[in-house]
Amino acid sequence: MRLYIIDRKKAARYMFKFVWLLALLLSVGFISKSTTTAFSLPIRSTVVVIDAGHGGRDPGASGASGLTEEEVNLKIALKLRKLVEQGGGTAIMIREDDSGLYTEGGNGRETRKSEDLKNRHALINSCGADILISIHMNSFPQSQYYGAQTFYLQNDDKSRKLAEQIQNEAIKVLGRGNTRKAKATDTVHLLKNNTMPGALIECGFLSNHEEERLLDDEHYQEKVAWSIFVGIVKYLEEEKRTVK
Repeated sequence: MRLYIIDRKKAARYMFKFVWLLALLLSVGFISKSTTTAFSLPIRSTVVVIDAGHGGRDPGASGASGLTEEEVNLKIALKLRKLVEQGGGTAIMIREDDSGLYTEGGNGRETRKSEDLKNRHALINSCGADILISIHMNSFPQSQYYGAQTFYLQNDDKSRKLAEQIQNEAIKVLGRGNTRKAKATDTVHLLKNNTMPGALIECGFLSNHEEERLLDDEHYQEKVAWSIFVGIVKYLEEEKRTVK
């Protein structure tokens, strides 16, 4: 007989996730209190395209410790993929490793960046996704700024609802210092001219020493991914009520 040993921290983490998921499913109606009602996965048949920002020769922002945006983006994106799949959905990753979506060669930085963005946008709109999630990190020259913030395309009502649900969950799950509101933008190219609602999440400030430390912590990354996932589930439930 093979024995599997789980340490206390891992056991507590799994129990936390289970209780949260159970409470969520009950609250939004995916699980009925009646024992005669069949269990339904929270995002069954939903396709989520997940964009981990930057990658390859574009590290994005970086913190004082040397932590780069590209690596944290990817770690959170992969954790979100796992949650989406466990919830019954399909996750499509724009990147799954430290690579960019540009042609390697002698192209300059701006040319690579432009090609990368163009290719991301094309992939997003060709994969048949229902929801777009783009994951990034924030950074300012000043170190006092703190907290996750979710952006959506200006005048896009469905994207606004998605972003607000995600931001509300970030405030609940991530705790102290997370007081920002979802914000409209018309300057993020990746959110424009898409066939599905989308949200770009700046998961925190690498320029803030305390938040950089948190963003480098696997458990905190799991909490970020969880807040995004719960936001997606609540958005889908809101849309379901609207259709009814």
